[in-house]
Amino acid sequence: MANTKRRKKIKLNARGKLFLFGFCAAIIIIALLIINLGKGNSNDNVKAPSSPAEPGETQQTEPSFTPTPTPTPYPEMNLLTGIYSNEAILIDAETGAVIDEKNADTQAFPASVTKMMTLLIACENLTDYDEVTPLPREIYDTLYYADLSTAGFECNEPITVNDLLYGLQLRSGAECCLGIANLVAGSEQAFVDLMNQRAEELGMTGTNFTNCTGLHDVNHYSTVRDMATLLRAGLHNDKFREVFSTTMYTTTPTTYHPGGFTIYSTFYQTLSSMDFEGGTFIGGKTGFTTEAGQCLATAATINGHEYIFVTFGAYDNNTNSSSHLHSNDAINTYQALAAALNSST
Repeated sequence: MANTKRRKKIKLNARGKLFLFGFCAAIIIIALLIINLGKGNSNDNVKAPSSPAEPGETQQTEPSFTPTPTPTPYPEMNLLTGIYSNEAILIDAETGAVIDEKNADTQAFPASVTKMMTLLIACENLTDYDEVTPLPREIYDTLYYADLSTAGFECNEPITVNDLLYGLQLRSGAECCLGIANLVAGSEQAFVDLMNQRAEELGMTGTNFTNCTGLHDVNHYSTVRDMATLLRAGLHNDKFREVFSTTMYTTTPTTYHPGGFTIYSTFYQTLSSMDFEGGTFIGGKTGFTTEAGQCLATAATINGHEYIFVTFGAYDNNTNSSSHLHSNDAINTYQALAAALNSST
C-alpha cells in the first residue's frame, strides 16, 4: 500500500517538471517578442531619407536667405562741378549706387523726359508690335491747341505699335504718346493714372504726372533721382532697351507714306558720335520747355559697365556757343568718370 502511494507521488513530480519547463519556455518566447517589438518602434523614430517629390507635389524645404549685398560706395569724385544743369545725378546702372549728384531731390519740370514713363508703360502692356492702329482726329486737335511736337504721322494714318514706340522715343512725337495712351488705357487720363501707379511702385516719391507727353503743368514734376530710377527699370525691359538705344528707324509703309519715312533720334542729332573718350552712349531721351530748360536722361557704357546720367534745367546763358548744353554736360561728365575710373585701376 505504501509503495502504491510512492509511485503516484513520483508521477505527480514529473508532471510538475514538465509544466515548469513549458512555463519557462513561454516566458522566454514572450520576452523575445517584446524585445523585437521595442526595436521596431525605435526604428520608426529614425527619419528616412527624403525622396524626390512626385510630379504635381511640392516638396517642402527649409528656406535659405541670402542677404542682398550692399553696393560698394564710389569714392568722392566731384564730377559735376561746372555743369550747366541745375539738377543732375550720376549712378551705376547695375547696382544703383550714386556716384555723384547735384540737387538730386529737387522737384522740377521734366519736359519730354516724361516720355520714358510713357514708353515703359507701353512696353510692359503691349505685346503685338505689328498691330495697326490709326491716330484719330481728336489727337491732332490736342496737338494743335497745345503746340506739341510730332514725329510726322498723319491724322487717321494706320501705323503700327512699333511706329508709335519709335516715334515717341526718337522724335519725341506727342501724337505717338496720345496714340499709345488710347491703345493701352482708353484715354490719356486713364493712362496717366497708370503712370503714377508705376512711379509709386518704383519708389519715385518726388514725382507726379498729369500728362503723358511732358506738356508743361505746374503739377507735373519729377526729380533727377526719380528719373534715374525709371531709366534703370526701363533698361531691364528688353523692348524698352531696344527702342531707347536705337538712333534711326524707318516707319512702316502706308498709303500716306508709301515708302515709309526715316526718323532720327533727337539725342543722336546733338552728338558728333555716340562714342566719347573712354566710353559709348547706349541712348538718351531729350526734353525742353521754356520753363524746364534743357533736360536729358542718358545711359552709357564705360569699360563694359553701364551708367546712367540724368539732368534737368540747363539754360543757355548766351556765353556758350553750343545750344546743346544738356548733351555737353553728359559728354563731359562721362569722360570725367572714365578718366577717374581708369586712373584708379
